[in-house]
Amino acid sequence: MKHIKPILVVFFSLFFFLPTIQAHNYNEKGICTDADCTDPFQPPTLEDGWYLLGNAGNIEWFSTQVNQGGNNIFLQGKMVADIDFTSVTHTPIGVSDATKFNGKFDGQGHRIMNLKLRTTKDLQGFFGGLRGGGTTIRNLILDKSCQINGKQRVGGIAAFAQIITGDPIVIENCINEANITGSSTAVGGILGGSMSPHPAIHIRNCINTGVVRGSGESATIAGWLGDNANSIVENCYNTGRLMGLDDSKRNMVRHGGSSIIRNLFEFYNNSTYTQGIKKDWISSTPLTSGELCYWLSQGQNADVWRQTIGEDEVPLPFEEGARVYLCGKANCDGSLIEGESFFSNEDEGLVVSGHVFEKGHCIVCGALQPGYEFPRRKVFLMAGQSNADGRSATSTMPQFIQDYANYGSKFCYWSYANGTDAAWQMFGGKMAPYKPYTDNNTTSRCGFDGIVYHHIEEALRQCFYVIKESRGGTAIDPRCTSSGDLWWNADPNWLATASPRSGHSLALEFTDNIGLCIDNVLSQLDEGYQIMCIMWHQGESDRTQPVAYHDNLQQLVAYLRSYLVSKTGDERYATLPFISGTVNRNSTQYNAVVEQAVLQLAAEDENFHVVDMSNCKLGSDNLHFDATGCVDAAERMFGKLTELGLLDDEDPTAVTSPKQTCSQGSDAIYDLAGRPVKNGQWTMVNGQLRKGIYISQGRKFLK
Repeated sequence: MKHIKPILVVFFSLFFFLPTIQAHNYNEKGICTDADCTDPFQPPTLEDGWYLLGNAGNIEWFSTQVNQGGNNIFLQGKMVADIDFTSVTHTPIGVSDATKFNGKFDGQGHRIMNLKLRTTKDLQGFFGGLRGGGTTIRNLILDKSCQINGKQRVGGIAAFAQIITGDPIVIENCINEANITGSSTAVGGILGGSMSPHPAIHIRNCINTGVVRGSGESATIAGWLGDNANSIVENCYNTGRLMGLDDSKRNMVRHGGSSIIRNLFEFYNNSTYTQGIKKDWISSTPLTSGELCYWLSQGQNADVWRQTIGEDEVPLPFEEGARVYLCGKANCDGSLIEGESFFSNEDEGLVVSGHVFEKGHCIVCGALQPGYEFPRRKVFLMAGQSNADGRSATSTMPQFIQDYANYGSKFCYWSYANGTDAAWQMFGGKMAPYKPYTDNNTTSRCGFDGIVYHHIEEALRQCFYVIKESRGGTAIDPRCTSSGDLWWNADPNWLATASPRSGHSLALEFTDNIGLCIDNVLSQLDEGYQIMCIMWHQGESDRTQPVAYHDNLQQLVAYLRSYLVSKTGDERYATLPFISGTVNRNSTQYNAVVEQAVLQLAAEDENFHVVDMSNCKLGSDNLHFDATGCVDAAERMFGKLTELGLLDDEDPTAVTSPKQTCSQGSDAIYDLAGRPVKNGQWTMVNGQLRKGIYISQGRKFLK
């Protein structure tokens, strides 16, 4: 018994000194009001795997858990009320590149209000970092009372995204009304900037109305989406001002060039913007009339936009509000007829006008006229260096070029190569509706050639084809400096050691692409095809070897003609028109001997033609045509095409060839019934093949 008393004394002493455990006291914002509080933020209720977030403390508790890393990055949160952050300091959810959010967050259409992030740090936003692999943020509104300031990668909904794994990151049905400011780059209203390795990111049905300020490389939806080809931004609009537009002029989404960007609408007017510009609104107030709501709902996965016309000032991507219908009358391409179409919350029906056919095509939508017998499709070859390649920003060009950039050409199909694997993968042997070319993240650009295509399109009103090879700074003579170590040289000895792209030969790549386009596209046309001419603008880079330019260009012309004869079996291509534009005499790279060589070739070869471009206006570099010079050069080139009769309708008695297959070969011959003919089937008369009319390459000939 003598040991019991000391033990009891110790026990009762410990009990006496234990602190009293009390419940934390939290104010209406969910912030603990107790002195020396160990749990400063009110834990949210957990229901069916979702944390129900009803105040700022709940949000900050959620952020703290995620930022601890581990499995906490996969938490799921759901807002159950509008949340006021007055006097509450927010820590971005996914605070660093080490603890990125990889869960799900549903704002349920509620607002974050009075949140202020004012710092000089990188990676600032309501969410800091998002991790690839199924992260989803939806239905969240960052109110105009909020403000987010930082340095680099600053965004309203999220600052940055990183890590390629599993499903894409999804940000959908979100609205940023806050002003977003970054003192550096990659600043965006919805997303600041992706970081390498870049995940697939899907941003859809989102709105930005806040001012976005960056030092450059910024945009209203995504300051930098990254370069993942599986990324998509669609069905979004902006009304906020952008400060920090870079040379790409991509005002809504900056990206690496391969991502899918579609159905975007820009309402902050700036003549230099290249994204989201729609000029053919049927109503004068598309934001309030229901028109914007209707067009947003035409995009993929976009049946979420609602607007009660007369009540809702703008369309919103939430279930509240009514669906908008297009009513009245529309053209066959879906475009609305001014004064005869309108938008309504009641489906009052839409009458679509019939096609208006001209030369076998509907002049409104381009549809083919059933039963129309088309002449052979015209094919134009275009080649040269930078002024053929194009160095004028699309935004400075005529409106029809800007429209091509957004929607593509209606009748012109082209294939473009320039000695790079990227262009080859995109266009080699493939033909697509013409659009001004955009090189990675550089400015969408165009040359005089795009305007020529437009004039041809207006003249023909029928599908035609262009195969183009051009690269700035390239010479014919290998003794001259040439960008990318690429030359147009056609000397047989030089070509014997060269190969396309990796082997430095533009001539070989050009003919390779022509051959593939013939095999893959042109030879499959029911109506046949005819190559009309080669258009050419080059010579600046050969100025250091001007005396050789005559022979070098003559040799290249002969090589290209010879290739076409060999490929098609059509001897007429031995005299295919070759049309060369001259170098502007005010150019820093003009050489009179080069110009004289071109004029001499025209005097020697009746099928070699010169277009005087010697005074077409240059830009500030005194080297490349500006927009005015491009228009002038194009009109002169088009004038030569017209003068030579290359745009005239074909002889209506000409017989077109049936669709040619690869097994028949490029020199296949048919009888008038369209049946393949072999030499062995022909009747020999006095040692000669029996004379008759046959078809080869879409043209009749007598044998």
